Amino acid sequence: MAEQAMKQRRPFHESIVDAIHWVDNFGELNLIAKLIKETKIPKDHDKITAAWNRQLQEMGLDDRKDRGVLADLFEQKQEAEKKEKEKKAKEQMEASAL
Repeated sequence: MAEQAMKQRRPFHESIVDAIHWVDNFGELNLIAKLIKETKIPKDHDKITAAWNRQLQEMGLDDRKDRGVLADLFEQKQEAEKKEKEKKAKEQMEASAL
C-alpha cells in the first residue's frame, strides 16, 4: 500500500488507457465502458479510442459491440475541442482589448 501511495497518480484520461489493456473478459469490458461513458474526459480521446479499438480486436469483437464507447468518446472530443476554441477566442479578444 505504501508503495502504491508513493506512485504518482495520473488523470483518468491517462490511466484509462492502461485499464483498457488490463481487461480480459466481457464483464470487465462492460465495466470499463460504463466508466468511460459516465466520466467527463477532457483530452486524449484519440488515445483512448485507439486502446478501445485494439482491445475490441484482441477480444474478437467488432465496433458494433463497442457498448457506445466510440460514439461517446467522439462526442466528448467534439465538446472539448469546442471549449478549447472558445477559450482561445476569449483570450485573443482580451489580449486585443489591451
